[in-house]
Amino acid sequence: MSAIATKAEPLSANEQRRIDAIFAGLQTENVPGVAVGIVRDGETVLARYAGLADMSHKTPLGPESRFNIASNAKQYVALMTLDLAVQGQIDLDSDFRTYLPGVLPEIEQTITVTHLITHTSGVRDIYDLWGLTGLTWYENRLRNRDAIDLLNRQTGLNFAPGSAYLYSNSNYIILAELIAAASGEDFDDYAGAFFEGLDMASTGWRGRYGEIVPNRARAYGNYGQWFEDPAIANLFGDGFLFTTLPDQLAWEQQLQRAGSSLSADLIAQSQSRPDANLPGEYGYGLEVGTYRGLARVSHVGSTGGYNAFLSRFPEHNLAIVVIGNTAEIGVVPLGNAISDALLADEFQADATFPAGPAQLQSRPANADVLGLYDVDSGTLIRVVERDGELFREIEGRDPVRLIHEEGNLFAYESNADLKMAFDRDQDGEARMRIFFPQQATLIGSRLPALTLDGNEGDQILGRYRNDETGFALSVEAVEGDVVTVRAGGNRFDGRLVAPNDIRAGNYRLRLERDETGQVDGMRLDGNRIRDVALERVDGDA
Repeated sequence: MSAIATKAEPLSANEQRRIDAIFAGLQTENVPGVAVGIVRDGETVLARYAGLADMSHKTPLGPESRFNIASNAKQYVALMTLDLAVQGQIDLDSDFRTYLPGVLPEIEQTITVTHLITHTSGVRDIYDLWGLTGLTWYENRLRNRDAIDLLNRQTGLNFAPGSAYLYSNSNYIILAELIAAASGEDFDDYAGAFFEGLDMASTGWRGRYGEIVPNRARAYGNYGQWFEDPAIANLFGDGFLFTTLPDQLAWEQQLQRAGSSLSADLIAQSQSRPDANLPGEYGYGLEVGTYRGLARVSHVGSTGGYNAFLSRFPEHNLAIVVIGNTAEIGVVPLGNAISDALLADEFQADATFPAGPAQLQSRPANADVLGLYDVDSGTLIRVVERDGELFREIEGRDPVRLIHEEGNLFAYESNADLKMAFDRDQDGEARMRIFFPQQATLIGSRLPALTLDGNEGDQILGRYRNDETGFALSVEAVEGDVVTVRAGGNRFDGRLVAPNDIRAGNYRLRLERDETGQVDGMRLDGNRIRDVALERVDGDA
């Protein structure tokens, strides 16, 4: 960012015309909507509102409307942590339990404050853990103490601290508790004073469930008809921060050196990464990366109908803020469209990737390509035959017919630009390659056909339980490579993709065996949780 903000240029006629066209495409008449702001060279050059803050009273969104910006709150928690570190009250390189000695008592590895900030701690995500317990988080009056109680029952991590990156909301709930401990104040009180100092008087966390948030924009979802999304949980740190567009733009102005109570050095540091050697691209509550060849600092937040997106282009002293109260409007596409309208002449040419194989081969027989493929994106794709035609199947998605184009190349019926080619790798193993001009080519290796019948399949049958969460599942049947699982009252089929690897729903189950080869447990991997131990149990789980 530049050291001194220059006089901002207002939106040009062309820029205004492009943005008007973007807003014209939004459906916001008598429904929830969005607030959009642009700060350039330290000044607000656009603040625009579209849609309703309250559908019951037809109250329009406006400068006073307070939105929950979900995970975009993380930047402020990281900023407060950094500020306390500059004051000498927190050491970012120390184990966070220096300040919270009772947290994660079963975990022996050192987890630094920086590990928490950058999502490299390995601490499992609290929402996925609550999912295992059978609790629907947004229907309960959960507080940080409830999150800490469950985290304290964990005996393992997703990975060794500092060895990998995996986004986990638990990190920022812990940071909020750390700020309270280091400052000696309740977190919401400390944060309130902090925001007052930043001239963001309409920004803050609720001290307790039921506390009135003045001028709150209510959140809605359209499920055939409009419903108001519940807002019962009252957590701190990972999200749940209520704010207005003017307050968000006031902060963007300070970031562009328009004057702040925080030092210029601290502000500059907050927009970087604490440790470039750590995995991932996460900084102080922000993604530090690029967009269409330009340096960008950004973040997205989403909880129920509340959605938020900020996009900063430091080399151009430009920030775009989008906050909404319905998921029916995609804040990321909207924010990117505005970026494109303002920076079209600055972008590098979009990278293009092969639209198909360099050399076509002869068409393979259908029988030669059927099976399950493990794609390097982490997705499992099954190719099946129906009435002589090939289909692509992915768990949880509609099947897609593959239309033969020429040779070994097929196109997706749902998107003609998306292609799939079948051939063999240098070792002669069957594979698929997926081509799309806007993404790097994906490669999927075909997994060997597996069957576990008879005694081998019976070894897997049984009940398994995780004591950290109380989660239990039963393997009820095994037929070929199909493994029938019951968990949380739901019964569904999984697939055996390797002798000790089952993919069931959103989970990966890795079988564990004793010295005799008998299955005595599993390790469960989910969205933001890894290596959760399930022990085999007898009787009721």
